[in-house]
Amino acid sequence: MDRFTLERYRGCLVGLAVGDALGAPVEGMGREEIARRYGRVRELFSGGWLGLGAGEWTDDTAMMLCIARSIVEKGRFDPEDIALKFLGWFRAGALGIGRTTWVALEALRGGASWQDAGRIAHQRLGGLSAGNGSIMRCAPIALLDAKNHERLIKESIDSSLITHWDPRACWGAVALNLAITQLLYRDKATLIDKVVTKIKQPDVRGALEKVEKMRMADLVPSGFVLDTLQAALWCFLNTSSFEDALVSAVNLGGDTDTIGAVCGALSGAWYGLEKIPSRWQQPLAGRLEVIELATKIYELAQSTSSARGASGKSESGHRAESSR
Repeated sequence: MDRFTLERYRGCLVGLAVGDALGAPVEGMGREEIARRYGRVRELFSGGWLGLGAGEWTDDTAMMLCIARSIVEKGRFDPEDIALKFLGWFRAGALGIGRTTWVALEALRGGASWQDAGRIAHQRLGGLSAGNGSIMRCAPIALLDAKNHERLIKESIDSSLITHWDPRACWGAVALNLAITQLLYRDKATLIDKVVTKIKQPDVRGALEKVEKMRMADLVPSGFVLDTLQAALWCFLNTSSFEDALVSAVNLGGDTDTIGAVCGALSGAWYGLEKIPSRWQQPLAGRLEVIELATKIYELAQSTSSARGASGKSESGHRAESSR
């Protein structure tokens, strides 16, 4: 067992949950309002529109756990089982659920297949399904498929299609997961360049190519998948510690829980679990389960990386080579 890589696996998922919990109380506030009320958010605290306690998280972590639990239970990526877990969470209350996800899971509840639910939501919402719900939850797939990028691309796309059919959301998930795999194996200096070479969707590729030239003032902390991807990557690349990356991310304002979650997944994959401040880890809801799931996915990835074959097109018809 590679202890250093294992700690980065654990750091990735715990980092995601920590970023979600840190950003949740200020979700929806502008950066000026955050500064006026709190100065600069650096601690876990209670409140926000969901009324969460300190260390509690939103739909970002809840859906990540659905994917992680499914991978561990099935021993592989199984989109049908993941869709069923999403549906179970939905029926139980789905705290903080986004509109696109809500419409897609309503379609699932009505009998749609996992392949069709996201497309139905896309159509019902007038072609608006490029939200950041696809990237907030997809990190367990990066951990599972870290050594097989062809499979990672297919499974990242399929994970998005359950709720977010827009190709920008699908390839946004691919981009984030490719970035996580680079960081797991210690490559930060050429991170953007190496991810861009594998992205076939032009809008996602273009958004990534801009990140290194952006300033903080250029970041748009919206619910649009490409805005969130840029903001999270920028905060990670322009800081030198897990804490500073997350503080930068959540103080941007806007969709702070998701920007925090995505930045947390990236930062945790690079810095590892031990670099996540203990004052953020200790109150984190479900921390031990998150660590256990990351550990089991690490073990599964090591045992299956050479056994599982490469994959072809996604069942939805969004081919990996498509630029749609």
